[in-house]
Amino acid sequence: MSIPSPESAEPLPEAPSPPAPEGGQWSLIALIAHDGVEPPANLADSEALGTWCAISSLWHPALLAQSRELPRIESIDSPSSPGPRELRVVAADGLDRLPSGYQTQAEDAGAIVLNGGTDRLALVRDLLARIEAVEPALDTEDEGLTTAANDFLALGTARWMLRDLTIAMGHSDGLDTESLEREVLAGAQAWCQGDHPAATNRLRAAFELLTQARERFYPVDAYVVDICLVDPSTPPGSFTDALKARAPVTFLAPALAIEKLADSDPEAISSIREAITEGWADVVGGSYTESEEPLLPMESVLWQLRRGAEVYRRHLDDRNVETLARRRFSLYPELPQLAKRFGFRFAVHLGFDAGRFPIRPEAKRLWEGPDGTSLETLTRPPLGADRSAQGVFIPWRLATSMKDDHVATLPLVHWPNPVAPWYIDLRRVSAFSPVLARWVTLNDYFHLTDRPFESFRPEHDDYVTPYLSQAVARRDDRPISRKAVHARLRARLEALNATRALGRAVLGLGNPPDPETQDSMVSPYDLESALETGRFEEVHALIEQEEPVAAGRLAVAIQGNTSEARPGYFVLNPLGVARRAAVLLPDAALDLRPEGPLRAAQFTEEGVWAVVDLPAYGYAWVPRDADLATSPTTHGSLSVRGRLLGNESIAIEIDSATGGIRSIRTPTEEIARLGQQLVVSGLVATDGSPVSTKMRGESFEVEYGGPALVQAISRGVIVDPRDDRRLASFVQRYRLWTGRPILELDVTLSDLDPDWLARVADADPWTHNLACRWAWPDPNSMLRRTCFFSPEVTEADRPETPDAFDISTRRQRTALLFGSLAHHRRHGQRMLDTLLIAGRETERHFRLGAVLDLEHPFHASMDFIAPALVVPTELGPPKTGPTGWLFQLDNKAVAATRLEMMENTGDNHGWGVVFHLFETAGRPARCRLRLFRNPVWARQTDFHHELVVDLPIEEDSILIDLTPHEMARIEVTLS
Repeated sequence: MSIPSPESAEPLPEAPSPPAPEGGQWSLIALIAHDGVEPPANLADSEALGTWCAISSLWHPALLAQSRELPRIESIDSPSSPGPRELRVVAADGLDRLPSGYQTQAEDAGAIVLNGGTDRLALVRDLLARIEAVEPALDTEDEGLTTAANDFLALGTARWMLRDLTIAMGHSDGLDTESLEREVLAGAQAWCQGDHPAATNRLRAAFELLTQARERFYPVDAYVVDICLVDPSTPPGSFTDALKARAPVTFLAPALAIEKLADSDPEAISSIREAITEGWADVVGGSYTESEEPLLPMESVLWQLRRGAEVYRRHLDDRNVETLARRRFSLYPELPQLAKRFGFRFAVHLGFDAGRFPIRPEAKRLWEGPDGTSLETLTRPPLGADRSAQGVFIPWRLATSMKDDHVATLPLVHWPNPVAPWYIDLRRVSAFSPVLARWVTLNDYFHLTDRPFESFRPEHDDYVTPYLSQAVARRDDRPISRKAVHARLRARLEALNATRALGRAVLGLGNPPDPETQDSMVSPYDLESALETGRFEEVHALIEQEEPVAAGRLAVAIQGNTSEARPGYFVLNPLGVARRAAVLLPDAALDLRPEGPLRAAQFTEEGVWAVVDLPAYGYAWVPRDADLATSPTTHGSLSVRGRLLGNESIAIEIDSATGGIRSIRTPTEEIARLGQQLVVSGLVATDGSPVSTKMRGESFEVEYGGPALVQAISRGVIVDPRDDRRLASFVQRYRLWTGRPILELDVTLSDLDPDWLARVADADPWTHNLACRWAWPDPNSMLRRTCFFSPEVTEADRPETPDAFDISTRRQRTALLFGSLAHHRRHGQRMLDTLLIAGRETERHFRLGAVLDLEHPFHASMDFIAPALVVPTELGPPKTGPTGWLFQLDNKAVAATRLEMMENTGDNHGWGVVFHLFETAGRPARCRLRLFRNPVWARQTDFHHELVVDLPIEEDSILIDLTPHEMARIEVTLS
């Protein structure tokens, strides 16, 4: 076969030109950036809003009725050649991104090109005007037509996102375009004719076609979890739109928000209850307020969860909240075991405001606590439904989940209003069909999906709280000391609860006190509520009022019918740890001598101080006057040699140049374990390098030299070395008691430089502050911070803890006591700053301490902030002897955080007491809890008082087995 030459070849017939469109039929095209590719992470909200507006507006039924086909999407950087009767909408003010001469070419071809803007309804009006269409009544009062028009627009959003999801999945488009076009255009014609039921039926068929297309490449359920944040300050009426939409929604609300909503908007809370009953709404939360739980005392955390559960049940038809979730950062390793004991089944391992926490690649994991307790947990960070930019990432985020997760999951989070326009469209879509994914509540999500096999157990170092920076940003006048005041009041409140319980248990074997006394008592519930809602001054006044009453009642109960009439004092220990306490004895003899549990006494300006040995949950009786018939005894040895102070356990040397601590060590050691100074951070030289301030001592004075107390004071200033300007004056008081292994350090600051205070008021508190700096010699020391009394190894730069910081070597253990000051910052391997002043902090007096070679530092931290109670008495000692205990726990690694009276123990067994116990050493523990009288019955319960296990009793003891780090609530019946 010969091949003809080009000259002899016949010309090929011309391809038939496409038929001209019929009159009134237009092509609708949106020109957008990032067509078919994932947008950059820094995409602006305005650009995303413009893209959504350009794409979805073309799906208005008034425009579709003028179209010969479904709207198309093209790239703004490489659009197709314009043709006649084409309406091309450029997204997000992108006209300048079109190819050169494109607008002229479009005009010549009979196409219309215009900028889309961000107002969708205004754009629809403009488009209809441009094509000179007879504009239907866009502002019709027919609610059915308006709703159907909005549903058409939502269909456009769904089609766009499904298109991008198909691309992101790497799948060919399986959409039945012909059927979709038939249903959509017919529905648009029905809408224009005012037949909204027919239009809605066509829409329903169109949405089903989109769903079938998604199911071709992902044929299993995908889930959207819509989380609506609720705050106590949320105004009434905010939930109208969410409740009217009837799309599955989860309200994340602390119990206080539910309580306030019930007061301010009872119709809304009623609608929420009804929606929960119908199954399309749910409430998640947990605590009463969104407090700073990781830095709170254990009993404050338990109160938050206990009070929260009460409020939820009261306002949600006696329902328990099953899912633990917080808007504000409040994550810490012990949370799963606490939540489990309050009946929670699921959790959200996220914080929506600030803070650092570990993010898992999976959507769900089992979150394990230190004791092995686990919660099924959502770990997928949500997209913000209040931001326009987040909407364009939905297909790409969902595609990643479809590829990687067992079940595709897309969480959304937002306030009730405002919300992004794309979110309203997707909420409309959910009422028709699960085009992209099925909308469910958070609880339904956990119930409908399989329990994960993988678990994770974050450490304390994996979490960084934002609390200090947030407090400074909101101009709190006590960003550091507020938590310390709270912790000290909580310690006194627990001591008061224990004192009341001990008195009730001993006095009349649980019989109530006199009616007159009973009427004057403030209930523990009211005291706790006042404390945890920040009414500190009220709580302090009430504790000052109630402590003498409770202590007096206990002293009377212990004293019994003794016939000895020797005046003295009952010194009461309401803590579960034995200690040697320093107490002030009012009107005691100046020559009081050691006797029995009285180790030493000394007269000071404040009066007679005594050092007394106290058993855990016990008492000691000490005389008011010296017994001159007995020979004086001595205990221990206090020493003062120049600037060197010491007792049996600790020797400290005060630096003559700085006025700080030159060394802390034992009396037999030669090498210092620890040093201390005051420093100001945040100063810089002209070249930008940091400047180290100088602590300059000006005077030193020994105030007392024994036999009970050694006390010295150093005074000086902190200066800026650049110009020798004084930044602050200080007074440091050092106190050692005989036989007591704790150094007490009181720091008082004054005359702070006004210019420096003005600079730090709004500065980063972690870099601009005044701090107490501790230094130790060995960079290889193991550093541990106590977290809920358990020592945890830390390498964090900001190891926050309100209790203690343990510095350990092979032979030594040195613990720093912070007096509930929680914020610390490390410098290298050998220094730690305890922050005293940052932001607008107004506190100027701080109490710190150090203790050597203590196996369980939580003993010292509890002793440090909870004083022993003193009750004068004209009779004594009691028949039982000058010292004794009422309850005794034989395992020193187990912390008793609460002792309270219970009028009726479980199953109506009678009155008794309740203990909260916490294993701190991370080892299995068998405890023997001994009581002052034989118990009748004992059991371990969760914090909803549900039985965990009955406990064996041996005479006056209860045997308790605890797993590592277990928290236990023990009910003991005594009648």
